Amino acid sequence: MEQIIVKDYETSDSRVNFGQVIQAGIVITDEKLKIKSKHELRCRLKPNVIPAIGASLVHRASVDQLKNSNMSHYQMVLEHYKIIKDNTPSFITGFNNVAFDLEFTRRMYFKSLIPEVYQTNTNGNKHLDILNVARASKFVDDNGIKTKLSEKGRPSFKLVDLCEANSIDNGTSHDAVTDCLNTLAIAEIIYKKTNNVWNDALITTNKKDTENFILKNKIYTSLEYFYGRSVPFACHHILFHPEFNWSINWDIKIDPSKYLNMDSQALSKALDASPKVLRTVKANKSPVLLKSDYALNTENYSNIGIDEINRRVKVLDNNPKFIESISLILSDKAKEKMSMDQTEILFEETIYAGGFANEKDKALMKKFHEVDWKEKVNLIEKFSEERFQYFAECLVYEESPESLPKDVYNKINRSFAQRLLSTNKEKWETTSSFFSEVDTLRETKYKDKPEMLKVLEGYNKHVMEIQTKFENA
Repeated sequence: MEQIIVKDYETSDSRVNFGQVIQAGIVITDEKLKIKSKHELRCRLKPNVIPAIGASLVHRASVDQLKNSNMSHYQMVLEHYKIIKDNTPSFITGFNNVAFDLEFTRRMYFKSLIPEVYQTNTNGNKHLDILNVARASKFVDDNGIKTKLSEKGRPSFKLVDLCEANSIDNGTSHDAVTDCLNTLAIAEIIYKKTNNVWNDALITTNKKDTENFILKNKIYTSLEYFYGRSVPFACHHILFHPEFNWSINWDIKIDPSKYLNMDSQALSKALDASPKVLRTVKANKSPVLLKSDYALNTENYSNIGIDEINRRVKVLDNNPKFIESISLILSDKAKEKMSMDQTEILFEETIYAGGFANEKDKALMKKFHEVDWKEKVNLIEKFSEERFQYFAECLVYEESPESLPKDVYNKINRSFAQRLLSTNKEKWETTSSFFSEVDTLRETKYKDKPEMLKVLEGYNKHVMEIQTKFENA
């Protein structure tokens, strides 16, 4: 693979199912991290989204930008999709991108009826998270990447703090393009100073390659992050989770012999006890996995001795019924937890629970993007799944409301009015939750800061306008 895509978003909210991207930064580099092109995509706030004040105070997009940017959200999504498609295959990377940005990518494709919701990890594309690589680099070589201490006296891996510690300044943080360039600068330090870690990280950038690494290595090092420090675990893979397909590993510093003769109830309790005997590795989350020596050379494992460690591995390998018992316990726990969650799932939350679109709906999605808005309306009822009919209606409502029949427009408008004007605690930002948070900030954090009070007032007026519009629905 010859290129890397560094991606960063500024969003209306941190809640991926209901928030939206308002600015996307995309920087394309070669395999040595030399920039080939830069792209900034900025869009208007969708008419059915209330921005969270916390996010607004981070990205500081002006009210004018939220209302009057040249692109709509739908236009930005299509352009974003095209840029990634034109630069496939690539390593898709960013800072904490696997947990946050990539989930936003999938949701905005999903709700915009783009069938390739997994564009960033299919057709040769792979995921790389620079946050994970930075932590691994610091663990392997303390002098590689510099960190500053947090208020609690722990190394901070916030992007803004890493930039300060390493004298990186590409402009104001929390601008999407600036954060791409800052992430790239961190990546360059890792690439140059701990190139072995960089190369190791590239091995586990998709699910299949990660699973191959896990199965190939009898013992390997998995790094987990606790309270500002990376903790190495010497792992031996024993099974894939029966429900979620995660790699389940035995922490080899714990002697499995003591657990072999436990009945199911005792074993289940032991698996929940601390210290944990099982370590989970999610192969699709861009983990940085290292050779076994990194963990085995630490005090927790070196005192055991390699002969004893090999014996423990052999005990696990020679007791398949024991492993099967663990698998059954994990399956039962997962099913019990899923059955207890009776929360209503809305269409916006069905990206995973609802499964893939069928071939008929995928074909309709493709056609949907090719025709004008009036014809888009005619396609709505042809989707076989109600959730895709709903998303199609929402897109027309957001982009060309005059194209909808009056009764359909009124139905959607009243639905969003009920949602956004709710006074209950919701999964999305409401006018009520927004005003409450603004009032709290006025009275506490920014009480004596006139400039910040002015910023708050600007956002507050904008949301009052949205509120007035929906009160008349």
